Amino acid sequence: MHGIRRLSLAFAVAGVLGVAAPAAATATSLVTISGATASFPLVSLLAQKYVKTHPGKIKFKIAQGGAQVGINDVAAGRVTIADVSRDPLPTDPAGLVFYPIAKYAICVITNKTNTLSNLTASQVVSIFTGKTRTWSGIPGATASGPIDLISRTSVAGVLTSFQTLLLEGKKVASIASEEASEGLLKQQVENDPDSIGFVSNYQAGLGGVNVVGYNGVACNESTGTSGQYAGIARFYEVTKKKATGAASAFIGWISSSPAYRVSVGMSVLSGKAATTRSVAVASGKGVANS
Repeated sequence: MHGIRRLSLAFAVAGVLGVAAPAAATATSLVTISGATASFPLVSLLAQKYVKTHPGKIKFKIAQGGAQVGINDVAAGRVTIADVSRDPLPTDPAGLVFYPIAKYAICVITNKTNTLSNLTASQVVSIFTGKTRTWSGIPGATASGPIDLISRTSVAGVLTSFQTLLLEGKKVASIASEEASEGLLKQQVENDPDSIGFVSNYQAGLGGVNVVGYNGVACNESTGTSGQYAGIARFYEVTKKKATGAASAFIGWISSSPAYRVSVGMSVLSGKAATTRSVAVASGKGVANS
């Protein structure tokens, strides 16, 4: 099992990491973010765009580690915002506010040499819970050896969403190898002809793997946006209590700016697919707010 790796990326107003911006009349706000690896590419690009459109006003420091790491960090006051790739849970600390910023599809993937085109809902459950252990038991599979399950570590929001949406609430089998990021999981599937895993439609769309349909529906931006595909989850920005100051301005810009949909150059689902209502976690329950 790979250890969780907290990778960081800083966006300075000067546009170059480690180079200080010229002194300004007003202080530059620093927004710190940690959390989901699945939403990291999207949030990083949005932050870059926001810095460019708000020169001299803000800089970001963004770290990965997993959705639960982000939740823990923001609840403890270590970061301004948590990137989260799953819905609120009853076990989340009270007082957190979840702001949905996008929807994404969770795709099942196999090695490119295993050109399996589709799995039924029951087949997905059987494979990922460890009941079906060899590819010879899966019609349409071009692999024939034992099935190598590749999953995410327990802090991953994509894992939680995958189990909720596509595994009927069941857990991925403990025999699965666990990876700390989407990129590492995808790399494992690329390198193992007998493997199967799951990633966001953004990672799946980068190529190098075979993307498997679910119940006869392809997993891609088009089917996700139309609502045809079943495995649709949300990306959230999460704050400790209601967002204020620079964090509130950034989250509001994400929800309202056309740049969110047309300027970041990513294959995520339409910004209009995510409601702009927040969800506050209080006493273990989610409460909708305007």
